[in-house]
Amino acid sequence: MRRLTGGFVDTALEAEFSQENGTAVRSAARLGLVVATAAFLSYSVHDALVVPEIRELAWTLRFGLFLPSALVTIGLTYVAKRPLFHELSVLAYGVVINVVVLWIGAAAGTPAGFFLYTSYAVLFVTLGPFVARMTLPTQAAYTLLTLAAFHVALAALRPPTGTLAILSIDLTLLCLGLIGGVLAHQQGSLARAAFLQRRLIRQQYAALDREKEKSDALLLNILPASVAARLKANDQAIADGFAQVTVLFSDIVGFTGMSDKLPPDEVVRRLNAIFSRFDALADEHDVEKIKTIGDAYMVAGGLPNRAARPAHAVARMALGMHRALAELEPELGEALRVRIGIHTGPVVAGVIGTKKFVYDIWGDTVNTASRMESHGLPGETQVSAETARLLEDEFELSPRGEIAIKGKGLLETYLLVGERANVPSTREA
Repeated sequence: MRRLTGGFVDTALEAEFSQENGTAVRSAARLGLVVATAAFLSYSVHDALVVPEIRELAWTLRFGLFLPSALVTIGLTYVAKRPLFHELSVLAYGVVINVVVLWIGAAAGTPAGFFLYTSYAVLFVTLGPFVARMTLPTQAAYTLLTLAAFHVALAALRPPTGTLAILSIDLTLLCLGLIGGVLAHQQGSLARAAFLQRRLIRQQYAALDREKEKSDALLLNILPASVAARLKANDQAIADGFAQVTVLFSDIVGFTGMSDKLPPDEVVRRLNAIFSRFDALADEHDVEKIKTIGDAYMVAGGLPNRAARPAHAVARMALGMHRALAELEPELGEALRVRIGIHTGPVVAGVIGTKKFVYDIWGDTVNTASRMESHGLPGETQVSAETARLLEDEFELSPRGEIAIKGKGLLETYLLVGERANVPSTREA
């Protein structure tokens, strides 16, 4: 901070402080000015009792000069947003008050009246920082202008007082003005310290919010949004049953053998390029990525708050996965094919574990979808009869016949060829 004025050295920080603190300062000054104005006008009774011989002059000064200027100053606290305007207006208010009391005292014609009214001006100089929220520079200007007004009144009206008394009043004005300046400086320093504390708290809250957003984003990369919300709300086990979910398993044909011939970083780079495309497809078709194991990729459609027609969404993703690998061929430097299996049926979904927890699905549907993939053909998508019935309205399917599935016996399967052209969308059964 600047030693003399107490302001921040950083002009941008000082401007931020002025903008934030300005409203509070104007509000506090407005209240102080209203109270001071009412008190000052009530002293018209005092004029009639102490200096009745100049009562008319005193009231003219109070109500004719001071009151209009006070009303203007109070009004400016509502509209003068810039700190400089506020400082100038309260400075004018204080100077007018002291001109009035000094003029009344000088015109009183008696030593008692002169010293009594002059003491009011001395008091007002000290109260400036509290009543009008003056800053140190304004307080210094207020003191000097009051001193000048005092000597103008002396020269114009020549009150009954001696040189020693005048010198004593000068010194008192300067000393109490200095005290008022110290109070104004301290008041400004405290206000700036409070501002820095509030600013730091806001920054800390903002940093906490950013970290929370990061942690929420990481959580949403692991769990569906509705499941993440439930997990944050309580730590109880999460498990749901779904009557019809379409599960997709995929495996990149020959990737294991290829990875044995490549350095580790290249294996990760290629797998990341492939799975990043698959992730984008999952978002595009609004299906839930469940997990990856090695070069195997698993998604499911029909889980909470996801695709309304899950079998169709998963089928479109499967077609997109084949296209994605073909498009990545120039980047990967060789042709890769993916083997995909899809089955539809009931599953149980939930979160397991307390560390490195994952959202997973279980049930015979998952096992059958896995068998559809492992018993499928490279570069093809094999679907079960249950899934085929859901897709036949919008997709071309090629019957593959019955195949022996481990643990399931003979199952009728189909190969997904592609979407039919110009087929109207129908509601999935």
